[in-house]
Amino acid sequence: MELKDRIAAVRKAAGLTQEQLGELLGVSRQAVSRWESGQTSPDAATLAALCEKLRVSADYVLLGKEPGEGQSTGPAYEPPDTCPCCGRPVEGSICPSCGFTLPTTPPRGPRYAIISESIYFQNEKAAQQLEHFCGIPLEQAKAILKAASVTGVLLRRDLTDSAAQYLAAHLSRDLFSPLRIVEDAGEAEDALLAKPSAMTLPPPAEGNSGIGFFGVVLAVIVALLILSFF
Repeated sequence: MELKDRIAAVRKAAGLTQEQLGELLGVSRQAVSRWESGQTSPDAATLAALCEKLRVSADYVLLGKEPGEGQSTGPAYEPPDTCPCCGRPVEGSICPSCGFTLPTTPPRGPRYAIISESIYFQNEKAAQQLEHFCGIPLEQAKAILKAASVTGVLLRRDLTDSAAQYLAAHLSRDLFSPLRIVEDAGEAEDALLAKPSAMTLPPPAEGNSGIGFFGVVLAVIVALLILSFF
């Protein structure tokens, strides 16, 4: 595997597009494309930044040397003892509370936050979902929904890419729609709410593929219009 292949491999492992990696490193998508096609190579400073941002070994990117190769074997990766999604204690490979499957490798790449741009405010089911999947106590979840602004509400932050995808798939599209996954670099909540989407939403999990709150409103309006003709 050559340098160009290793750059592509670590980018894909981090769940980033060429454009997203370029934004992370301050270069264009075309520059990343040229690296991965072998037309050019990043300079030393950019390679160092790539390794730091994606949390990968410089020995691997530059030399193809796997972490720990030629050294004594260190301890195996230990999965977290709290769920990355709901924050509850976990024993085993699957969270008994929200059902998230814990990763078997150390997390890489950026952290993410889940934002709902419009919520069926003060809905009991919405509060229950925040409790179940995000680990927010029920009364606190109700208070969050009650105080939510029209610009949206931050549901969960500091998530790995897999945890963000899991939450986005399992939070009901009927109650939290539209959802948005944004990159979380530690900004204040207001700044996070203003950020654009960082990844495409996954398909909804089974049972969460409803038409959404505004779809329900539209359906009611259509039904009323039809009834007005009779």
